[in-house]
Amino acid sequence: MINIVLLDPYPVVQKGFKTFFENLDKINLLESVCSVEALFDTLKNRTVDVVITEMELQDVSPVRLIRSLKDAYPKLKVIIFTTLPKSIYELSLLKAGATGFISKKVAPEVMIEAIEKAAENDFHITTNFANEITRNIDVHKPRNAYGTLSSREIEVLKYLIDGKRNIEIAELLKINQKTVNTYKRRVMKKLDVKNLVNLYKQVADIIPVH
Repeated sequence: MINIVLLDPYPVVQKGFKTFFENLDKINLLESVCSVEALFDTLKNRTVDVVITEMELQDVSPVRLIRSLKDAYPKLKVIIFTTLPKSIYELSLLKAGATGFISKKVAPEVMIEAIEKAAENDFHITTNFANEITRNIDVHKPRNAYGTLSSREIEVLKYLIDGKRNIEIAELLKINQKTVNTYKRRVMKKLDVKNLVNLYKQVADIIPVH
């Protein structure tokens, strides 16, 4: 039996999960929670194999959440469950320790497959980013410019190509603007670009930017 917990702030999603998983033999939905605090309370008291979490959370970035989960529970698998297919962000989440990415539009059997793969220490990515990782962005090859970026640098890059200003990125990541500017300079140096226009063009040439 695979024990899972859902973290999602929307009651309708939680209700849908409960209805779908209540009659499955191999997967057991232990809890549906709406906050990070409630998630960690559940993990303290229950044996959980896979956490399925929404990407957009009010109190914490998904990268920080994944890091915290993996630090506290190294064997725990984390699947991102979202409506936002942000390609650059997905690389950051992979490097932080995510096991899979699931669109909220997928068929039920795809969800089951993803959970089973995660429990077996395999990856599951349902967006077209899977092919882009295979062809262009091997996170294990330091020769690849993107492979040299840290998780935080990729996180900053994602916000930059989304048009966020330094002050907005600082607020989202809960760091100061000087730190954001430092990450920004590192990203531009590693990717060998001189300005944001060239940065955006380079990213758009390699990865479809949504």
